Amino acid sequence: MPDWCPGCLLPGSLIHKNPSVDKIENVKIGDRVLGSDGRYHQVTEVFVHNHKGKMYAIKSKCLGLTTLTDEHPVLSVKRAHAKLHNTEFELKWTRADQLNKGDYIAFPILKEVEDKEEIALPLVKKAMDRKSKPIPKTAKVDDGFLRLCGYYIAEGYVHDREIIFTFNSKEQELADDVIRLSVSIFGISPSVKLREKKHTIDVSISSSQLARLFSEWFGTGAQNKKIPHFIMLLPKAKQRGLLKGLWMGDGWVGKGRANYRTISRLLAEQLKVLLIRHQIVPTISVNKASGMHKESYSVRVVSRRDMTMLSKALGVSVQLRNQGKPPSSIILEEFVLTPIREISTFDYEGSVHNFEVEGVHSYVGENAVLHNCGDFGILIALKGALAKLDIPPHETVVVAGIGCGSKIPHFVKTYGFEGLHGRSLPPATGIHLANSSLKVIAIGGDGDGYGIGMGHFVHAMRRNLDFTYIVQNNEIYGLTVGQASPTTRKGVKTKSTPNGTIEKEVNPLLIALSAGATFVARGFSGDIPYLTNLIAEGVKHRGIAHIDVFQPCVTWRKDLPYDLYQKKIYKLETEGHDPASFEQAIKRAQEFERWPVGVFFKEEKPIYSDEIPFIREKPLVKHDISDVDVSKFIEEFF
Repeated sequence: MPDWCPGCLLPGSLIHKNPSVDKIENVKIGDRVLGSDGRYHQVTEVFVHNHKGKMYAIKSKCLGLTTLTDEHPVLSVKRAHAKLHNTEFELKWTRADQLNKGDYIAFPILKEVEDKEEIALPLVKKAMDRKSKPIPKTAKVDDGFLRLCGYYIAEGYVHDREIIFTFNSKEQELADDVIRLSVSIFGISPSVKLREKKHTIDVSISSSQLARLFSEWFGTGAQNKKIPHFIMLLPKAKQRGLLKGLWMGDGWVGKGRANYRTISRLLAEQLKVLLIRHQIVPTISVNKASGMHKESYSVRVVSRRDMTMLSKALGVSVQLRNQGKPPSSIILEEFVLTPIREISTFDYEGSVHNFEVEGVHSYVGENAVLHNCGDFGILIALKGALAKLDIPPHETVVVAGIGCGSKIPHFVKTYGFEGLHGRSLPPATGIHLANSSLKVIAIGGDGDGYGIGMGHFVHAMRRNLDFTYIVQNNEIYGLTVGQASPTTRKGVKTKSTPNGTIEKEVNPLLIALSAGATFVARGFSGDIPYLTNLIAEGVKHRGIAHIDVFQPCVTWRKDLPYDLYQKKIYKLETEGHDPASFEQAIKRAQEFERWPVGVFFKEEKPIYSDEIPFIREKPLVKHDISDVDVSKFIEEFF
């Protein structure tokens, strides 16, 4: 199992899956998890590594808590005013350590819908199951069926061969409704027992087949209750039947507020997702165990806005409170935004978890949308640069080798090429020369790009090919778990150099400058807006653009944490650097105590393809080569 992935969650963190909610350490390849688009997607890889450092506990109003490492990206909106809601909501991925109290974090509204007109009632008989009455092969999925399902989740359980609903003696109307529904749906007349001492009514449906089915669908015992996935995906109009049964059975509606209490954590989380889909933002609170009472979860609806929508969902009139403060949450078309109530930190040493999700590269925790594993800072900066330049996706190619950054071509909606370790520049060169109308962006790491790929690096620089080369430089081989790389500084102890490296580190900026690169820059993955602008400038440049990016590896280079970079880094433009001066660029590239970022050098020169008339005229792919005679060249070789 790979263990190099930064940005992770604490064990025990809840993840919304299909068909349940589970702890992150239990998520496995092939599971389907809820993504930022409100749909379920497959997990393609899982990661775990040991973390020593700060953990951030992000508690939001209404929805709960997520605990994660400092650099883990959270989908959020910056708060413009401490006491007023924003008027505009620009969603961005933000590191956990850059979030503030009051900022909004996003939770998706479930968009996946799968209607069912009827549901199969499979006839699975056990050997001694001779007394069960026959039941229909299917049941119509309508308001009555779903209301009965809600009654069971709220008040039902399975005992031996029976489904038993227990109501308060004052709830005769609900007991009668269960009787009618059982007869109309299953053709079974329930038995009724009045327990006067307990002031309860038991309605029992005798069918071992239905008992097994209900136990499988909804669980049995209050702590194990759940909503089956097929109901979670039904159209909203049908789901109202379930909500009616749930709330009439075990909920409470009063003046201006409503509450549903359960000891099933899974059910509470599912109700959260279900209510949000109905434009109702509940407040989830935990009631600690006390005496004989187990820990329970209250799903409360309190605002006038949400009570109005709950009234519509339940089909009942409710008494609303006078208009007071606006709700703390914001409902957008795709997301619910809840403000951060509290951020706390603590020191932690132990395992942390993450995984990769197909397509959307995100997943949903207890209260937030979280980015999956990946080179987040550089990825977001690259996407931002392409969006800023308004380059059509079909006119862009992202090329990578093998390394921690090799997944980037999979994370952007452009053409992509993933090749061999240290070999991203040869295919990038070929693609550019074959079709110069494409914007080519090559991706590498300090291990492959400045090690086995160094020969390609020098020649790409000296040829002044017209593409951009972004190198993720964390001064370590991360994918192969911590060996010294060409940029690892002399004396640093690594897995491959336990006594410290004896070679002097390479200086990629000096090499690029001396080889003839016409655009040389350095960025920092912890400053995404600045890196976005650097990449955009490099992509616009006509000629080879080399951008070295400081990207801390918090797993294998704990001596190079983010805060050290932030202390050491300064921006060239703040100290009057002239990027047109080659001499200044050489001098700045050799600074060791302070780490400059920005554009070191930039000049305009003819590019490689300008020297080739055939390509200068138009891209190779647009030439008609049907009449080209290559027989003479073939004869020379064979």
